[in-house]
Amino acid sequence: MTFVFLGLFITLLVLIVRSSLGQPRVFFKVLIHILGGIVGLWLFNLILSVIGLDIPINLFTIFLVGLLGFPGVLALSVLQLLGI
Repeated sequence: MTFVFLGLFITLLVLIVRSSLGQPRVFFKVLIHILGGIVGLWLFNLILSVIGLDIPINLFTIFLVGLLGFPGVLALSVLQLLGI
């Protein structure tokens, strides 16, 4: 599973470099946000699994983090701590 997320991270970096070199299209912006959400959630789960905090990676969490960015991760972690 780690190799899958490592591949997604490399794809994310390639898309960021490609969009920064030229005029970024809307499709690439959306794809960068979605992949950033997936990779961000994975890194968050990897780092905070030590204390037992785990956010499931599904369509809702990916959409929320892709839309809101880091505040979305914070919102999901608060919801997870509250047990919602």
